[in-house]
Amino acid sequence: MPARSKFGDMFSLSETIRGADYLLATYYLSMPAEADVLGKAAGYAVGQTIGTWIEVPGVTDEMRDRHRGRVVKVLEAPPVDLSTQAEATSGYFIQIALPTVNFGASIPMMLATCIGNDISTSVQAKLVDIEIPDSLAQELVGPRFGIEGVRELVGVRDRPLVLNMIKPCTGLTPEQGAAIFYDTALGGVDLIKDDELLGNPPFSPVVDRVKAYLAAADRARDVTGRDVVYIPNVTDRPDRMLDTARRAVDAGARAVMIAYASAGFGSLQSLAESIGVPILAHYAGVTPYFEGPGTGLSAPIALGMLPRLAGGDMVLTITPYGGYPLRRLQYLKMVQQLQLSRPHIAPAFPVVGGGVHPGTVQTYVDELGPDIILGAGGAIQGHPDGAAAGADAMRQAIDAVMAGRSVVEAGQEHPALGRALDRFGTTV
Repeated sequence: MPARSKFGDMFSLSETIRGADYLLATYYLSMPAEADVLGKAAGYAVGQTIGTWIEVPGVTDEMRDRHRGRVVKVLEAPPVDLSTQAEATSGYFIQIALPTVNFGASIPMMLATCIGNDISTSVQAKLVDIEIPDSLAQELVGPRFGIEGVRELVGVRDRPLVLNMIKPCTGLTPEQGAAIFYDTALGGVDLIKDDELLGNPPFSPVVDRVKAYLAAADRARDVTGRDVVYIPNVTDRPDRMLDTARRAVDAGARAVMIAYASAGFGSLQSLAESIGVPILAHYAGVTPYFEGPGTGLSAPIALGMLPRLAGGDMVLTITPYGGYPLRRLQYLKMVQQLQLSRPHIAPAFPVVGGGVHPGTVQTYVDELGPDIILGAGGAIQGHPDGAAAGADAMRQAIDAVMAGRSVVEAGQEHPALGRALDRFGTTV
């Protein structure tokens, strides 16, 4: 029998993995420069698939071949080759191939496989990239409507959409919220959603809100001739959420919202597969996934790739311009994860929220293009002349940018826009 290396067949070149049924997960970790990083990577690959910290009976060669992870790459950062150049601590990017047969088209099980067992494997690592094979992408639902479906719903093809969220966040009865909805719908808004803090409380049940808000939308349409789509928040534990969502759609809702990190990525998957309307995926509760510098997963995965794979048609993004210290590079990569072409998975509509006002429109369109939804809350409800004027100001800013005009110049012609710029400023 030929001699085998220390790690046996735990390592594979990417050429032998490419095209096979493996998810490629890339991690970053920091270790002492002289530590056995190859052994650590191999241990993690086994621990996340078939292994435990101690040998157990029942593991067969067939099981290893079909279910065990393999190490594909170990890259040092910086790429030091000489011992005389090494620092005391080194950073490493480790890529592990995980057999998709282990978790299938279940994002909860995919996450558990990628990052769920690091305590048992004694590895502190941050998941920074995932590559999905075509075979798995075909099984995942992804957005059922996506950008094209949402544009068809709203009836707008050639510009960014305007989304408003009802403020104050909570405490309103359906009738009180409907009054705010009506005032806002008189302006140039396309979609109005619940705030993420308003779910299905006794003082404002979702179905009652749908009925009251749609009646307000009808009254506003009689005045303006424009249709406004209401998006109720159905976030809850899975069983109640699905029931509430179905009853909301039966009452006339044409889209729904879920806070996917709070309810779970699996809940978003279930909703996408069960409900026949577009879904707005809200990021409430997602920051613990990515804020740790050495654990968890990167923001583009948590806020971009996963909600898209799970079925979000519209996905709320975090930007560096609303006060949260997200790096601009991560924000741009997040939007790329939502928009760039991916085999078998439709693109999702990025929803830009947090500090959005007419003076920010130019920056967002320049950076992200026109296929975005601009979510303005306080800039609409807080406009000096009321919510309708605030919505009009957003539309006027968008129309100016799409026409290649200066927002400031357009503000001299449109009083609503001019007043908004005076109050909120003209730059991010």
